[in-house]
Amino acid sequence: MEKAQSAADPAHTPLSRLAILALDCQATGANPEKGRLLEIGWMPGRADGRLGTLAAASLLIRQPLTERIPPAVSRITGICETHLAQAVSEQEAWHRLMAAAAQVAALNGSAPCPLVIHFARFELPFLSRLHALAAPGTPFPFETICTHQIARRLLPELPRRGLRALAGYFGHAVPELKRCAHHVPATLLIWQRLVDLLQSRSGVHSLETLKQWLAATPKPSAIQRRFPMTAELGRLPNQPGIYRMRRAGGDILYVGKAKSLRQRVNSYFRGRARHAEHILEMLTQALDLDFVTTPSALEAAVLEADEIKQHGPPYNMALRGDSRCLAYFTKDLLHMQDHGDKAFCVGPVPFGRSVPLLTAFAHWVGREMRPDGDLLDAFAAAMGGASSTPSRACVQAGLALFLSTYPQTLQHGSALRSLTALGTMLWRLRRLAEPCEFEPEEEDGEDRPEAAASPPADWVPADIAARLESLLLGTAHMLRRARWFRQLSESALAWAAADDPHTLKHLLLFERGHVVQRAQILPGRGLSVPQDHARPFRERGLGMDLATYDRLRVVTTELRRLVCEERAIELRLRPDIRLSSTQLRRLLRWV
Repeated sequence: MEKAQSAADPAHTPLSRLAILALDCQATGANPEKGRLLEIGWMPGRADGRLGTLAAASLLIRQPLTERIPPAVSRITGICETHLAQAVSEQEAWHRLMAAAAQVAALNGSAPCPLVIHFARFELPFLSRLHALAAPGTPFPFETICTHQIARRLLPELPRRGLRALAGYFGHAVPELKRCAHHVPATLLIWQRLVDLLQSRSGVHSLETLKQWLAATPKPSAIQRRFPMTAELGRLPNQPGIYRMRRAGGDILYVGKAKSLRQRVNSYFRGRARHAEHILEMLTQALDLDFVTTPSALEAAVLEADEIKQHGPPYNMALRGDSRCLAYFTKDLLHMQDHGDKAFCVGPVPFGRSVPLLTAFAHWVGREMRPDGDLLDAFAAAMGGASSTPSRACVQAGLALFLSTYPQTLQHGSALRSLTALGTMLWRLRRLAEPCEFEPEEEDGEDRPEAAASPPADWVPADIAARLESLLLGTAHMLRRARWFRQLSESALAWAAADDPHTLKHLLLFERGHVVQRAQILPGRGLSVPQDHARPFRERGLGMDLATYDRLRVVTTELRRLVCEERAIELRLRPDIRLSSTQLRRLLRWV
């Protein structure tokens, strides 16, 4: 540790040599009136990177026994009730913070300790409350520096200046979970980079001149947005392919597909383009990109899905595999596991609310529609949510209403046969009620029929029946789709190009769900026969992993697009089974 500069005045110490405490808080609400402090973390540092051995700290704060962490907060922080076993009291957190601040103040020669916070408007009310609880009647002991306010004036042209965006702009990756252990090092790095820019651009060298500069420099109002990417976007070809956006240092931020790389990538940077917040955050960090061309848009979509699985880019949410898995069921639907074998041969389906719903449905059918208390609870958990779960009585009345509506469909004896028959009937009824033209679906990467509607706040039996109908319809659809994927996993697919929609040109050959051959079809040449076309249908899905499932899902979506564009298509499943565009149009309505 460096010796304290006892004679120095922190206000005039060069910013690069000023010892500071980078700090971050997480809370259960936007302010102390709506929530409580949940976590606090800090880390000593200097802009020149030289400080010694003072350590970082991160503390969870004990919550009142009557309060629970809101589900939304748990989702974005990863903090749940079990983590709070190691939590400390607010007073203990304050005393530890003050001990760390005293060490930093000693390095500067006097108090107060400068606190560097990225968005101080959020943290300061919680710190003030903490101070009032632990040290009432004493003056607030910190000098606060908000890096967000500095960045607003120093880098007004950036699309976004949040912690993740700004850290990424400087080449630092911030993990997705909002935790102090992640945010404090990012705050320190932002401070270090901003100090360099303050000195080189604005001649700001000390804490005193920084205060003067902040007071004299107004917050910009209407600044022309400029993107950091320096790549010459005009070099992109007008061809299908994938593109990878990268931050400083080369980390991949996003992998995208395009029918035209030039048009798609340039669409991000048009002056009046309107983007969602997460896209602007990504574009703030993107400093370069590379691309790969493909012969067709379908092949670009397949390559995109595989690259997302390989790299796990933070801004590709739909097709990543880090929080998703597949489920396989026994024939009676009573048991589930995450891989297929001879016993668990039904599926796969994406793991979600459909999994506990299927097992509850199977038990219900197996007990001749006479649910006990545990089964009613299972249905309630499968259909409800963390904030809205129906009562046993409501579930029992809702199941009775559902049974009276579909009595014959549920009398097959087998849960799988009942579900298949029910799904077919519900699908046909929905088609009659809502006739629509065949349309391609948007590729969102997830099969989650339960996400279509939020559970009601006050349940009635009709809600139970309606939600069970919707969930079972979606689950039956996913099982149909799983059977289709088994067919598609051993196939040869040929289709026409956009400029000649009636002549087959492109070929993909699939074996075990993987693309094993890409080719251009020569005139007069027939399609290859899949090598494993005779492989038993039941065995085809047992080794299917999430990457293969998503690959086949993407191919299915692209087939819908080709059908809608009235392209010539031929899908060869066996030597004697060939599906044309017309046949695929009918089949794809079901999957």
